[in-house]
Amino acid sequence: MTLGKIVFWVFLKKLLIFGMTNYVKGTCELFCPEMEAKLRIKERLLHYYELKNGEKNVPGQLVKSFARSAAGIKAPRAKDLRTEHCLQKTVEYLLKDIILDKRRPFYSVYDFIFDRLRAVRQEVVMQNYDERQTLRLLEPMVMFLAYSRYRLCEEPLDNFDSKICNQHLQECLKRVLCCYDDIDVNSMNLNELNRRNFIEAVYLVFNLETLDALNRALSLPKEVSKSEIFNLAHQIAMNFWHGNIYRVFVGIKRLPHILSAIAALKLQTLRRKIYLAFSYAYSSKQLVVPADFICKLLLHENLADVFADCKYYNIEVNVDKLSLRFSKTDFNSAATVLKEKHEIFVDKKMEKIYLPEILLLKRLKLENKDIF
Repeated sequence: MTLGKIVFWVFLKKLLIFGMTNYVKGTCELFCPEMEAKLRIKERLLHYYELKNGEKNVPGQLVKSFARSAAGIKAPRAKDLRTEHCLQKTVEYLLKDIILDKRRPFYSVYDFIFDRLRAVRQEVVMQNYDERQTLRLLEPMVMFLAYSRYRLCEEPLDNFDSKICNQHLQECLKRVLCCYDDIDVNSMNLNELNRRNFIEAVYLVFNLETLDALNRALSLPKEVSKSEIFNLAHQIAMNFWHGNIYRVFVGIKRLPHILSAIAALKLQTLRRKIYLAFSYAYSSKQLVVPADFICKLLLHENLADVFADCKYYNIEVNVDKLSLRFSKTDFNSAATVLKEKHEIFVDKKMEKIYLPEILLLKRLKLENKDIF
């Protein structure tokens, strides 16, 4: 390497170090900085949930929208960035007031909250918040994305893109986990540990098919791994990798609210595994399997759901509709996994919770035991 190149790289390194330490701290106490608010009101760029009582062109509570960083844009000023307290109040407003607004379909609510929370994430990076500051803002985002991923799983692509939601949920989860790793577990209070237990369980269940998630679970400190809620998720993951799908189904049914919802997204894949396994294990013209047994095993609410699956995978249903006849040659191996759907047992759990409390991690429950 020439002397000129060495000088250049030393200069570049110093420039980067300077840039990394020269963060702007926000001073704005408004949900939407004044400059942006004036511009969007003038250009009539207000979202439905920013209009007063939904009235056209009548501004209500504005919330800062997400804007991509681009070349040529000036560095943000302190008055254009919100304080940590304001960011927390913004997250609470979105996950208390807006999420319960029923004037429009939930996918519309999701779009608005998703964009505004993305702006909060952007400011977390811009202001270089420490681990605990980051966690206070990102943990509720993980819960919101996890809940929305299940709530909107039946929506068409025009209304909801599950891949984008998955991507952002994974990004938020990994950023949160990095923060956990950088905090001494012995310095965490009981509330912080409980929150960590739950988020670690969400990561494990959301990445059930990923060996990296299981490896992480095995290396966690005992303060986390000994918790009841995490142990249940860990058992499900271990049973999945051991091929004990029956135990996976049993575990999923025991999971609480959001965890149960995230796990339910895996059910169609798990059901296909069971149907395929039975098609080989019970492949016979004489053997039959009770349809009611399959219904309970696969966590279906009624036999109609089982018969619909059988039609899709080409599994024979007896005339009496009380039993199924499996055949490894007839099973439609080319059929892709069925689209995720709402599960009755999950919906019943979700009906019993006050959503803002759960999303903001104020109170979580496992088998009727308050852990917060």
